[in-house]
Amino acid sequence: MSVCSVGVHMVSDLEAMKQRLESSQLRTYNLTASDLVKDHLHYLMGGRLNVENEVLCRFVFPERPGALMKFLDTFSPRWNISLFHYRGQGETGANVLVGIQVGKSEMEEFIQRSESLGYEYVLVTNDSNFQLLMH
Repeated sequence: MSVCSVGVHMVSDLEAMKQRLESSQLRTYNLTASDLVKDHLHYLMGGRLNVENEVLCRFVFPERPGALMKFLDTFSPRWNISLFHYRGQGETGANVLVGIQVGKSEMEEFIQRSESLGYEYVLVTNDSNFQLLMH
C-alpha cells in the first residue's frame, strides 16, 4: 500500500481525482476527518509494525508541572511504553498518542489505572485509520 497526501482547493477537485484514481483500479481513502491521522499518524508513517499486546490510546495531558511524571508513575514500569507521540496544544494541554504493551488478562487493571489518572483518554487500538496506516 502506498499513501499519498493531496491538496485541492475545491471538493469537486477532490471528487474528480478520486474518480480518476479509482477508474485506474487504485483504492482511495479520505482521512481528512480523522483527528488521529491529523494529530499523530501522518508523523508516524514509515512502515508497518506489529508490537505484541500493544494498546494504543490518546491522552490529553494537562499543561502543568508533573503531568508526565504522574503518567509514568501510573503505567511504568508495570507495562512497557512502546510509543509516545506528544503534540502540544498550548494552554489546553497536550494531545499524546501512547502505545503500551498490556496483556489481555491485564486490560481491566489498565483501564482502572487510566481512569484513576484523571486525564481524558480514549482507546484507539481498533481505530480503522490506525489499522489502515500502521498495521
